Amino acid sequence: MSIRFKLGLLLSLLFFAAIGNTVFTFILEEYGEEKLEWVIHTHEVLIESERLIGAVIDAETGQRGYLLTQDSAYLEPYHIGVSSVDRHLQELFRLTSDNLSQQKRLENISGLLTKKLAELDLTINLTQENTPSSISEASSIVKNNSGKNYMDAIRDELTSFNNEELVLLEQRKGAFNESRAYITTLIGAEILFFVFLSIITAMFVKNKFYQPLGMMIEATAKMERGERQEVSDILPKDEMGYLLSRFYQMSETVYAKAKLLDYEANHDYLTGLKNRTGLDTGVDYSIKALSYGQKLAIFFIDLNKFKVLNDSLGHDVGDEILKESALRIKESVRSNDAVYRFGGDEFVVIVNDIKEADHAKIVAEKMLAKFSSPFLCRGHVIDISLSIGISISPEDSLQSCELINRADIAMYAAKRDESVNYKFFDNSMLCRVNDKGDTCSLSTDVIETSHSDNSSQVT
Repeated sequence: MSIRFKLGLLLSLLFFAAIGNTVFTFILEEYGEEKLEWVIHTHEVLIESERLIGAVIDAETGQRGYLLTQDSAYLEPYHIGVSSVDRHLQELFRLTSDNLSQQKRLENISGLLTKKLAELDLTINLTQENTPSSISEASSIVKNNSGKNYMDAIRDELTSFNNEELVLLEQRKGAFNESRAYITTLIGAEILFFVFLSIITAMFVKNKFYQPLGMMIEATAKMERGERQEVSDILPKDEMGYLLSRFYQMSETVYAKAKLLDYEANHDYLTGLKNRTGLDTGVDYSIKALSYGQKLAIFFIDLNKFKVLNDSLGHDVGDEILKESALRIKESVRSNDAVYRFGGDEFVVIVNDIKEADHAKIVAEKMLAKFSSPFLCRGHVIDISLSIGISISPEDSLQSCELINRADIAMYAAKRDESVNYKFFDNSMLCRVNDKGDTCSLSTDVIETSHSDNSSQVT
């Protein structure tokens, strides 16, 4: 067998192996991209679901504020929330058009939303009539807890909806990881295959070139010394080099995209803080981690008069204020504490491992000191003050939802009292006093329901 034939055979083998490998890798890459698109799609459904419940809460918050104050400024977030509900619901219908069971759940949610929004609209219309009977009727509607029941039913349906999407997400992540495993396996097989070819090539080059060359050098030396030559025919060769394709880099790039998506789903795009998605889980974890004698503080923080600044100076300046506020709040706490953007101009801080409630007072004073200097933004000198509500665990509650709601109630109490910037929750706040000094007619459940998980109220 001639050397030319052997060399051609080796080169042909390498050529067809490279072509086959490229085609197979392209197919796997297309498969992986398809699986990644489904992972992204499921994340979009979950994010849209969160936006839907946020819009309902915005509408409910606006309604609550208007009923309590009869200030028409609260109708703006109400109307924005109502218009957003329909938009987010239709987007969910579109995103889940291939899933019959999810479509049925969305139909149930749509019916509940219609009832919920109708009740909100009715109470607002009655309050706008501003007669004793209409206001009394609006109060009765709120007190009968039908709105809370609608909201609970909506949350239950959305929880079931999200649970199915989370199952689908895990399945689709599994399929995506499987495609990455195929690529990793292919890389391993390629390495073994090309190592084998490299060994064969090295042996071919050695036998056909290096050994004859060495023998020729030795024969030349013998000739120079006048010794007898022993000539041997040496099989030629080819010198072969081949570069392995870099598929691992592609795999890592796709993986990085999936990690980025997961980060964006759990963090606020503007401030970089954690968003409200994982707040309940974070509070629950901190409560469970409490050791004997340790306490936990929840700070519910609102930027005073932010809406006025946002409307007068523009949304760009408003965004800068929010980013700077987030930075100052984060600088006020320790590295083992957690800061969340709750929505709009509201923030929640989990202060872990304090020995007594007065330590939370120290943190609040430090936080207020951070805001004592004005913001400098685009030629504007802006003073920002805070209203802070503080709840303590285990004294106030061992439930995450109650702790957050009670810190929220304390924040509103601090906002109403212009002599202070922060207040600790106490049970007397559950029954507020109106301007005439009469006991407020809204029950504790209504207070907690109408503002729990508020995402965008600004004052």
